Amino acid sequence: GLAGCRPRSRARMPSGYYSDSSDDEEEPTVMLGFAADVSEPSLLARNHFPSKLGGAPAWLDPVNLPTERQLRCGASGEPLRFVAQVYAAASDEPHAFHRSILLFLSPHGPSLSRPGAVRAFRCQLPRDNSHYPHEPPEEGDAPRALTLAEARLASARCPLWANSGSGGGGGGGG
Repeated sequence: GLAGCRPRSRARMPSGYYSDSSDDEEEPTVMLGFAADVSEPSLLARNHFPSKLGGAPAWLDPVNLPTERQLRCGASGEPLRFVAQVYAAASDEPHAFHRSILLFLSPHGPSLSRPGAVRAFRCQLPRDNSHYPHEPPEEGDAPRALTLAEARLASARCPLWANSGSGGGGGGGG
């Protein structure tokens, strides 16, 4: 299925996306965000669908994580560092009602131009899924605990980050 986090290749814009024609085409919408302190750390838990910088990822799909190999720098072999997560829901696409983009970078700046040193993952879920209720959470609500089988699968896929999305704070990977 389409659920789960998957690495994304470089984005390709459809031809004509940056068209300079003055026909009746709509201008692309630009959305700009700013980093701000969070008043309540529980709002960074995965069930609140956060956008965030640094810390630990709040995995949208807490079971089907990228593998440990996918989260290693292709240049140095060291674990990639989590940089940012953007919640980018697509309400017009039923299979991607919830969608997050996660960015990881090599811990070695000079390696950033090498293949596998920068990785972006897209994770998407339909609105009706096994991880989240249909309605949005209330402030302070905790995410549904994983079953033992789900927790084992997540840990088998990526032991470093398997427990990072339940709360708002730290986690593995630095």
